[in-house]
Amino acid sequence: MVEKIAVIGVGDWGQNHARVAAILRSMDLVKDVVIMDINERRAKLIAKLYGHSWTTNFDNVLHDEDIDGVIISSPTKIHYIQTKQALEAGKHVLVEKPMTETFSQAKELVEIARENNRILMTGFLLRYSPAVQFVKKMYTENKLGHVLVVYSKRTNPWPARKHDVGVVRDLAIHDIDLSRFIFSAKPKKAFAYGGKLKHDYEDFANIFLEFISKNNDIFQTIIETSWVTPYKFRRLEITTTECVVSLDLVEHTVTIFKSTGIFTPRLEKKEPLLEEDKNFVLAIDGKEKPLVTGEDGAIALMVCEKILSSMETKDVVTIPEINFL
Repeated sequence: MVEKIAVIGVGDWGQNHARVAAILRSMDLVKDVVIMDINERRAKLIAKLYGHSWTTNFDNVLHDEDIDGVIISSPTKIHYIQTKQALEAGKHVLVEKPMTETFSQAKELVEIARENNRILMTGFLLRYSPAVQFVKKMYTENKLGHVLVVYSKRTNPWPARKHDVGVVRDLAIHDIDLSRFIFSAKPKKAFAYGGKLKHDYEDFANIFLEFISKNNDIFQTIIETSWVTPYKFRRLEITTTECVVSLDLVEHTVTIFKSTGIFTPRLEKKEPLLEEDKNFVLAIDGKEKPLVTGEDGAIALMVCEKILSSMETKDVVTIPEINFL
């Protein structure tokens, strides 16, 4: 059992990590949980709600030798410094996406984690979706056929929580990672069009990415993402030579369209966030390997930077292959 974990930042999304941490404690996977938030009233409220201890001082977390792991759900602009300090203090870290503001910062964190022999994970919770796991298994077992195109529709109205990045690094980054994860693929090229209609950051983008899979399939991922649409969509469609697969990433279901009919496999119900945080705790305890790494977070962020560059130049941008030593 892990002795103690900390949840840093319990705003709109961090509150979910606090809730899940209480479940992990009830499962005897972690003994104690502390939450840290600079808003004392909020820290007290969430701590009381889920039975955690609390603090408003990040240094208290760094200096607490009983804390094995830290889940960082603070604003993006302080992800880098908090993750760096936590790793150097000997803590394992799960940091929400985007893991930093820039690829260079993310790459540095990967190196710091390696130097300190610490686990560094990024919050790509959709890897833990039962729908995504099912489709990845199909691809691994060569049941999908040759992949032709992946289409993602990830849109919603302007969210209530304040954002310090645009839709590319907040929303599209998930689909970048899913294209890499499901097909064990490498990104090669990017072209994008988007802009700002109502906000300080880009609030809509149409993105075209070229990938090459481990099976040497060259395919395109087309991502439609925005904060200026009236309805929330989380849909991923995969067109192959054998079938069309549709994933609902709100309900976490899969529908398969083939020449022989339409199939809807029955999937086990699982909460991706719970599975993600459980994987983090079990990785700390040496019982599992992280499904998502800091390298994954850094690569996705680098692709985001190339997308933003393409939006600015209106040109196709080559994505270099990144090798972590």
